[in-house]
Amino acid sequence: MSGQEGITPRQRLTVAQKLDHLLNLHAKPGNDDKPSYKTMAAEIAAQSGETFSAAYLWQLHRGERTNPTLRHLSALAAYFGVPVSYFTDDDVARSVIDEEDLARRELDRSMAEAGVSAVYLRGDLTALSPEGKRMAADMIRQIRALEQGTKKPPSPPRP
Repeated sequence: MSGQEGITPRQRLTVAQKLDHLLNLHAKPGNDDKPSYKTMAAEIAAQSGETFSAAYLWQLHRGERTNPTLRHLSALAAYFGVPVSYFTDDDVARSVIDEEDLARRELDRSMAEAGVSAVYLRGDLTALSPEGKRMAADMIRQIRALEQGTKKPPSPPRP
């Protein structure tokens, strides 16, 4: 699974596809590695008290388990910061996916316009929520406008 490949607007989204999208969003910046199922299971249990085995999460992600309980969906939703309806309503899932995509593109455009090319900075910003990405894009635009208005180069950082 990798993101939205092969998903059409009318195609029904599976729990595996929705989970894959969330895992891709939470991959470590600059690294395509998703968190291990064991790590994720432990973090979910610590956060929600709901127990998952690493194998069960793997099965959900691979589509081998297709009917998780509401308790499991609630714990997953809380862990990833999405509404439970993300897993049960394709329209909600698509709106979450679209919102993230729009915010990412807006941030990328602002960074490109400002000449930000540092890979490490881009990686750190991709971990932000859609709202955080919009705020970062606005800040980059404001800083760029201020610097263009004064025609002075930015001051070097002070030690």
